Amino acid sequence: MDSLLLAENPDPARRAKLIASFNRGYRTFNETYSTCTSQAIAAIDRYQIEGTRLSSEIVSGYGN
Repeated sequence: MDSLLLAENPDPARRAKLIASFNRGYRTFNETYSTCTSQAIAAIDRYQIEGTRLSSEIVSGYGN
């Protein structure tokens, strides 16, 4: 989250929205997966794959 905020350098309102969304997702994940089960590991793997795909699409769509 820190890296995202540093890279984007959002205005205060957007920063607050990004942080609130991140925290909501973090809390929800923590409530759903309170222990490290095989299902939790599978969910993490899916999120990492999705994050990699989204990152590639962003770079392809907007370039550097």
